[in-house]
Amino acid sequence: MVKLVAALERLLVSYGPRGWWPLPSLAGTPGRDANGYALGPSLPVGPGGGAIDRSLRFEIAVGAVLAQNTAWSGAERAVAAVAEAGALSPSPMLALPAGELEDLIKPAGTFRIKAGYLRGLASAWTELDEGVPTRGELLALPGIGFETADCVLLYAYGEPTFVADAYARRLLSRLGHAIDGRSYEGARRYAEDLLPLEAPYLAEAHALIVEHCKLRCRARPLCDGCPLATDCDVHAKAN
Repeated sequence: MVKLVAALERLLVSYGPRGWWPLPSLAGTPGRDANGYALGPSLPVGPGGGAIDRSLRFEIAVGAVLAQNTAWSGAERAVAAVAEAGALSPSPMLALPAGELEDLIKPAGTFRIKAGYLRGLASAWTELDEGVPTRGELLALPGIGFETADCVLLYAYGEPTFVADAYARRLLSRLGHAIDGRSYEGARRYAEDLLPLEAPYLAEAHALIVEHCKLRCRARPLCDGCPLATDCDVHAKAN
């Protein structure tokens, strides 16, 4: 079993800092690439701040909802469309006719369901954003599950939590870590016992794992050139 910290160090060497959370509304601005990724380490926004920070926190939450069960590319287009319509803040979003919001977020899939989730989020957001929302408060919102809540807490508020999404559980299992691949909470607690509980570190860890699992550690893995191949159970069985 390879140590998780060592595995993440190898991924950082291979892929470099990923610059999450991507913010389509800032695409092409100083410090951001054409898709809204930061040109450097992944850094959470954090609580407090002025109107700009409040806007970015809401954008992160909207993106986390839109990214559910779809590729980020679709969520990215949807967020950009909402931003272009001037609706990337709670009041303007709630003022949109339901059909218009649905049309804007169609690239993210299941747009009728997600439009309802976004309206619930927007209705609660001003009160939630008065401080740092609790995990329980986020989970109480329609359509907000563990992964979405943890992405919001980590990237929008700088709360040190490990995002134990399907990619992370797959990687942990393949590296020999004894986790129940079906248990989000079990994997989250397991990883948090092994890693520094620092928000920037955990944000980069999440981003690196997503990148690695999109490029190589897929359901059908592409092992040639994988920086973790020598410690991977799947690679060992195949060779």
